Amino acid sequence: MKTILYAICAIAVLAAALAPVPSHAFAQGDPPWGAPVMPGGKIVKTESTAVYIEYNQPYDKVLAWYKDALKDYRDKAMNIEFTKYRDWKDQMYIEDQGAANWHSIGISKVGGPTTVVKIVRDNFTWIFSTLLIRFAGVFLVLCILWILLNINSAVMKKFFSKQPAKA
Repeated sequence: MKTILYAICAIAVLAAALAPVPSHAFAQGDPPWGAPVMPGGKIVKTESTAVYIEYNQPYDKVLAWYKDALKDYRDKAMNIEFTKYRDWKDQMYIEDQGAANWHSIGISKVGGPTTVVKIVRDNFTWIFSTLLIRFAGVFLVLCILWILLNINSAVMKKFFSKQPAKA
């Protein structure tokens, strides 16, 4: 009975993490959801979770503008940066670590003289899936430790068991 209850709970958590969330549930408002937008761009495509803006400028100039726009995006009291820069092969990925409605800004490197910037909004699907992955990782580590402790107990029992005293 316990196994069935645990399985039902696990399925419910997985379903909640992977279920699509309505657009009005998080990061309300119009794109770009409060993210900084470089002037002079043309909106190429708008989706429910992302907006694509094209600039007739090279990658270096667009990246410099976004770094300058986000330089004061920090907690001034604790001196903590709210942006995480990841330099990938095809784009510079700027992730929000604060409480903004936007999740990330991707600046494409492969456009040549034009650069496409993708601004993605926060959503509960991403948040819950990240929490689910962390939960699964901790659970796996605890299972491995439990198995190793059982092996250790068996070995200790075998070598340090009480032996009858010789008369």
